[in-house]
Amino acid sequence: MEQGHLSFESAGGMVPAFFAKPASPAGSVVVLHEVWGLVPHIEDVCKRISKLGFTAVAPDLYWKHNELLVPEKIRAAMEGVWNLSLLERRDINRVREALAKKGLSHEIMRVATTLYNQDFRDQMLDDAVACVKYSYERTPRVATLGFCLGGGISARVATRFSQLTACIVFYGEPPDTLAVQKIRAPILAIHAEQDEIINSKIPEFVQSVLASGKDLTLKVYPATRHGFFNDSNRETYNGAAAEDAWELTKWFLSRKLRQ
Repeated sequence: MEQGHLSFESAGGMVPAFFAKPASPAGSVVVLHEVWGLVPHIEDVCKRISKLGFTAVAPDLYWKHNELLVPEKIRAAMEGVWNLSLLERRDINRVREALAKKGLSHEIMRVATTLYNQDFRDQMLDDAVACVKYSYERTPRVATLGFCLGGGISARVATRFSQLTACIVFYGEPPDTLAVQKIRAPILAIHAEQDEIINSKIPEFVQSVLASGKDLTLKVYPATRHGFFNDSNRETYNGAAAEDAWELTKWFLSRKLRQ
């Protein structure tokens, strides 16, 4: 297995990424990181995918804000807005108000307002699509695999790149109903039972996917929390669910990328 770092071109510049590649890849998987960024856990996921026979590439979606968007600061910012709805988190003024009430620093406010800034979110999606295109040029069978923040991006890439072979979403925010119509790739959606904000959008998403005749595999793991797959976060990690979800992921990738 070969592993290391590469960069690819996107609209905003050259985006850095981690990769892990087997000797004879059967396809590629673009791994889209959680809100914590391109941390060792995501690199480990790439290595595990490589051992399955696929090239894994994980773009650093925070590459323009690496000094600001680090796990410790992100955790403080997320705790400050945890009680806000998804809609409220899209309102920068509402985010600032919630953080100010908790007496958090100006820097933590910058972290939160950056994460929820729509232009930044659009840039992350553009970079993810560019990474998929980069991978597609090298192996024409490409899947996306995203967690949390990256899970939502994974689903949105499927609305933007019609040649995508497969799409895997771990507890990510689903795209809206109109965007679902553009999806061509089969979807594997994995969710945690105790994830009220994300799960509130699942029924509408499932209804839209099925009404459009899309290929959807959905599993919700009982008694689990958002982030249950991440074994570096002991607060939310659930070993049994993570192991089962990985087996399901392996099955899905093998079924779709090796056809």
